Parts: sequence; structure tokens; C-alpha cells
Amino acid sequence: MPAIGADTLTSIARQYILPQITDNVYTKNNALLYRLIRGNKRVIQGGTQIEMPLLYKRFNTGGTYRGFDLLTTAPQDTVRNAYVEWKQHYVSFAIDGLTLIKTDSPLAIANIINMLGQQMYMEMGENLAAGIWSDGTDPKDIDGLGVILSATNTYGGISRTANPWWQATLDSSSTTLSFALMRGLFGDATYGASHPTIWFGNGDAYNAIYALNLDVSTGYGIQYNREPGGHDEVLAQAGFTNLLFENVPVVRDDNCPDKYLVALNENYLALAVSPRADFYLRDFEQPTNQDAFVSTLLWAGNLMCMNSRAQAAFTNLTF
Repeated sequence: MPAIGADTLTSIARQYILPQITDNVYTKNNALLYRLIRGNKRVIQGGTQIEMPLLYKRFNTGGTYRGFDLLTTAPQDTVRNAYVEWKQHYVSFAIDGLTLIKTDSPLAIANIINMLGQQMYMEMGENLAAGIWSDGTDPKDIDGLGVILSATNTYGGISRTANPWWQATLDSSSTTLSFALMRGLFGDATYGASHPTIWFGNGDAYNAIYALNLDVSTGYGIQYNREPGGHDEVLAQAGFTNLLFENVPVVRDDNCPDKYLVALNENYLALAVSPRADFYLRDFEQPTNQDAFVSTLLWAGNLMCMNSRAQAAFTNLTF
């Protein structure tokens, strides 16, 4: 293609550029972050750390009696606190005055400040979505599901080795997925009317569950209405394709580790955020010795789990 202004045509005819910016970078399916922000966000104001009171054992008094029998009135100690630290994320961008001059045109296809601002929010979302799956390798990052889904570490200041009631429900031995295995794990994490509310897996896990529902013997791929069937309409409207298993959505989240299929009870999960840094965009600042502007998007909080045994996962599946 001739350079602009190299001949008559390129001197008088302007190149046509599509009037939109197309995302080719942010491709992760961040379904868990969507669920937490939409329905499980808790705004917490202040505090040196985020504490979670836990009921961890039953009363050891109570029972039958008759007439003048003495009743045991010993004090009970059935609550202890777990805690998580405040974690912080940021995204910043800078733009110089010359760039603003060049893009200050009625023919510009996009407002560069708006475009970069939108990308800041997308970048923050991508970082938080990865953070809520983190395994604690970065001590500054969110205490994600890689920390929560364990039976041997210390989470919230409480040793899981010494406190089995604080262990997650894990299956590390099963390698071949089946509906029977899924029902078994679902049942292991069910206590009365409290059961997992959503399943997560990466693309391979999601496709494996879908394939379980196909009649491969005929070679036609006919989907039965046995397992799973239907979908969650709210998730579907938000763009997250899903299936239902035991009336619970099965959703793809590409941040989920390989070999994992996770069943979460969202009643005991929450995304804690500070009102001072809940996607807070700081005012633009201009250095005194530069023709430039700088802004920063801030977030502070952590992922809280108030009942670990209600969170379950396969950790060694082969897809």
C-alpha cells in the first residue's frame, strides 16, 4: 500500500478505519468474578484485618431431665474468628500532551481518554478474576480458591491439619469424570438444605461434562435431557453459557486450574471490598515537570470463605 501522500489518490483520499475498537486481549471467561460482584459483595469499612466469626462446634450441654434433676449450666465456647488481610490491586495509565493534541479531532474514531479508561476497568476485572483463583504464591494477592480449597494449609489463621472442620471437601484420587462422581462430591458438600450452588471448570472441564451427555455410540451426538439439562437464565443473559446439574449451574471459567472441577456454596463466600477502593478512579494528576497526565484505578479487599467444608473440588481429573 502506498504511503500517505505518496500519490494523488493517497493525498486526497482518507483511509477508512472502522469506528470501533475491537477487544483482542481480554478473552477470559470470568464467571466467578461476575457472580461475586453481582450477588456476594460485602462493603467493609475499616479494620486492621477482615474477621469472620465461625461457629465450629455444638453445645455440649442439654438433654433430657426429670423433676429436680440438676441441669448442667457450664459455659460454652463454640465460636472462633478466622481472618484475612486486606489485599490491593491497581491499574494506572499515563498520557502525554502531544498525544492529546493529535487525537483531539472531530474525525477521531474514539475518545482516547474514554477508551483508555474503559480498558483500565477491563484490566482490573481481569486481574481480580485471576486473583480470586490464586493459590497464595503471591502474598500480596487475593487469598483465592487455590488457598481455600485445601485440607492441609492454614487459612484465616486456623490450621486445617489441627481442625478438620475447617478443611475443604476434596477428591484428589478420581481421574475420570462421571455423573456418579459429580453426584458423590455434591453430596459430600451438602449439609441439610445447604448444598453447592454453582460448578466451575475451565473449557476442558466444561466440554467433558457436555460430552457426558451425548450419545456417542450412535455417532450422531444426540443430547439427552437426562444430565445436565436446561440452563441458568441470569447467567445466560450475562453471556455465560451454562448447563444445569442437580439444578445447579455448571459454568466455564478459564481461570479455574487444569484438572479441577469445583463445586462452590456461594452462601459462604463473599468478596469483601473497601468503600474507599472499590474500583475507585483517582483524579488525573499532572507532574510539574512533564506535559502529561496520570490516573490510577484502585481496589482493596479479599475473598472470604466462612465455611470451607461446603466448598468442594475434584483436583486430579483427566479431560
